[in-house]
Amino acid sequence: MRNAWNLCVWIGLLCCVAAVRGQDPSVTLDEAREQGRAASRFLNDRSQPATSDTETPKANVEIFHQAIGPVLTRSCLACHGPEKSEGRLRIDQLNPDLLHGPDAEKWREVFDAVSKSEMPPEGEADVVLEDEDRRKIVDWLSDELNMASRVRRGSEEHSSFRRLTNYEYNYVLRDLLGLPYALTNRLPPETASSDGFRNSSELLQMSAMQFELCREMALNALRRAVVIGDPPQPVVYRVSMAELLQQIASAKDAKTFERGKDSYQQFRHEPHLLNRDSGLGVRYSGGKTLPVTEVSAVPDSGGGNSAAPSVILALPGSRELKLDLDRFLPDEGTMHVRIRVGRSTMKPDEYCSLRLMFSAHTSNDANFSQVISEHDVAVTAPAENPQEIVFDIPLNDIQRNPFRKLTTTFPRRDEFLHIQNVSNVHGGEEPLQVQIE
Repeated sequence: MRNAWNLCVWIGLLCCVAAVRGQDPSVTLDEAREQGRAASRFLNDRSQPATSDTETPKANVEIFHQAIGPVLTRSCLACHGPEKSEGRLRIDQLNPDLLHGPDAEKWREVFDAVSKSEMPPEGEADVVLEDEDRRKIVDWLSDELNMASRVRRGSEEHSSFRRLTNYEYNYVLRDLLGLPYALTNRLPPETASSDGFRNSSELLQMSAMQFELCREMALNALRRAVVIGDPPQPVVYRVSMAELLQQIASAKDAKTFERGKDSYQQFRHEPHLLNRDSGLGVRYSGGKTLPVTEVSAVPDSGGGNSAAPSVILALPGSRELKLDLDRFLPDEGTMHVRIRVGRSTMKPDEYCSLRLMFSAHTSNDANFSQVISEHDVAVTAPAENPQEIVFDIPLNDIQRNPFRKLTTTFPRRDEFLHIQNVSNVHGGEEPLQVQIE
């Protein structure tokens, strides 16, 4: 209904603009409003006075017999009468009492066809419908359909019922429980009606499976909002770029490079670890990381240490850091991912942002990968003064490795977290990189 209301408001504004545009520019807005009211057929030429909410609506059958029925007989009976009934529609058999009769929906079809000038067809002089006659039909049907809707809403046996759309249900859960993230990702997408709306009652029926899925989501959301029992032991991962660089560079066959020298040219478009003080670097795009045993080793939110670390991970555009988290992520709870990051260049026509992916590769023939961040988060801070980006991912709502609890080593039990740099810059002399501390 909100979309329909917005559409009506915009139509009204456009009508006002069109009315004012044709007037003398010296006419004030108040004068234009009065002129619009005076010229309004809706306000000044209503066939029936407005009915208050307390009055019982009555079908205006007399107007039909006097003015509407003869016009329909002359212009519509040839194609929708006893001799020929296209679309299985007989105009002569429709009950003119839309409030209590059985043909309200068929009258709505007539209203749509006549108001859009789709019927009667053009080019047939015998059934041509004059503008004044068309106006009478549209006005009468508009009034009767509106009153019929009021009667049906007040009748228990004809009550209008539809389920909430996905976004409405998500907003309701978030508002009621105060949860900050999406809760209805598992619901199938909505189907748009012929006029483009996704909240049409004709399409929003509820099957038993949908009811059970919505109930399950509501219970899961309630469990996240209500604290029961002792808090679980957190599972904490910490990726230290300095430790990784030292570990990789100290290996026997390590292929290192130095920034500023020719050896750096082949590495600058690849993910790599770099010591900003010494210029020493190594190629690195990810690896296995295990939970830390001491939670106190993880810095609190707020950016960690005040001094910027010397070692960073440089991630060019369309590249990613892939971390193997093994099988230690819990089944439930919120995965809290905190990344301290800046961008290497600040050109206004270049952008970069971070996206989270989650995947598992159980065998050569079985794998999956999905985006788990609700939206990409732009990296806008310079590398010298980095920003902190936080993602909160409910583990209940993402696909998990079904073999993670097995004691065997095959199928593979690992789960992977991908941090991607989504950018419009690829290559160049000075490639835009996100630099992760």
